[in-house]
Amino acid sequence: MNELTYKILLGALVIAMNFIRLHYQRRYKTSHPVTEAEIAPKREKRMTQLMFFALVVPGMMWLFTGWLSFGQFALPDVVRMAGFVIGAYSMWWFYRIHRTLGDNWSPILEIRREHTLIIGGPYRYVRHPMYSDMILWMVSFALITANWFYALTISAGLAIMLTFRIPDEERLMTERFGDRYRAYMKRTKRLIPFIF
Repeated sequence: MNELTYKILLGALVIAMNFIRLHYQRRYKTSHPVTEAEIAPKREKRMTQLMFFALVVPGMMWLFTGWLSFGQFALPDVVRMAGFVIGAYSMWWFYRIHRTLGDNWSPILEIRREHTLIIGGPYRYVRHPMYSDMILWMVSFALITANWFYALTISAGLAIMLTFRIPDEERLMTERFGDRYRAYMKRTKRLIPFIF
């Protein structure tokens, strides 16, 4: 297959991801406007900027320019297509996680007045399935693009974000839900079911 095919496949995943996220961002703006607690708003803004420069900018460069051609490496078509299958699965999972969260979803770390503790569906075995899903994106996008530079930027951005976000989020949830969240933490893993 030629590179245009992989650009189309990556573009389709990015469109799907943005379609899902935009729907829930619109919903977020109109529901539950009262925030009771928010963690590190300045750091949250920096995390958003970090992910933009780690994921979006190099992704657009790969899609629409040849500037990242220095990072290309050989991967068999079957491996790159497996990357697309992983990506398609991750977009379905992305939708399911958002749907399970409903009005609890927020683009920033915050607790709202009507916040509820979700422990079923995608949250049954891991506390942060949205972040687990982002790891699937990372794998998918790296395989589809077959570009080590893009894989490196996504990996670094995601690692930095998760290093700060997960402890902050768990602290916020513990403050709100107390022993219920602590009990939930004891019986679940952070990102990978039964492992980590």
